[in-house]
Amino acid sequence: MSQKTFETLTETFMERVWNQLDTTVIDELVADEHVSYGVGDPIEGKPGWYGFHAAFTAAFSDIQITVEDLVVSGDKEASRWTGTMVHRASGTPVTLSGMIIIHIRDGQILAGYNSVDFIPMLVTLNLMPGDAVEKALTPA
Repeated sequence: MSQKTFETLTETFMERVWNQLDTTVIDELVADEHVSYGVGDPIEGKPGWYGFHAAFTAAFSDIQITVEDLVVSGDKEASRWTGTMVHRASGTPVTLSGMIIIHIRDGQILAGYNSVDFIPMLVTLNLMPGDAVEKALTPA
C-alpha cells in the first residue's frame, strides 16, 4: 500500500504524527532548533516533540486530526484544525480545535504558534464547569 502524499508540511505532520502515530517523521520534519508555543510549556526541538507526543498519546487514544483550512504564504503555513480522540482514563470521547502558524526553513518546521481551544474537552471531562467562561465575562 502506498503512502498518501501531502502538499504541505502541516498536512504531512498532522496525518503522520497524529493520525498514524508515526513519530519517525519528527526527525524528518522538525528542525533541531524548533520551538512550538501555545500548548503548555514550549516544545523545544525533536526531543521536546517526542516527549509531548508520548505524553499526549498516553492520555488519549484514537486520535484523528483534520486540517479544515490551510493558507500557505512564503515560508509560513497557517491552518485551522479539529481533532477527535478518546480520553484513556475515562473512556470519554473528546474534541479539540485549534489554529497553528508554522514557520518553515529548509523544508523543516522551525517554529509553531498554536492556539488550542481546550475548553470543550475540559468541560466534557468535568475538569471545568460548563459555565466558567460565561461567569468570567459577567460584570461584577
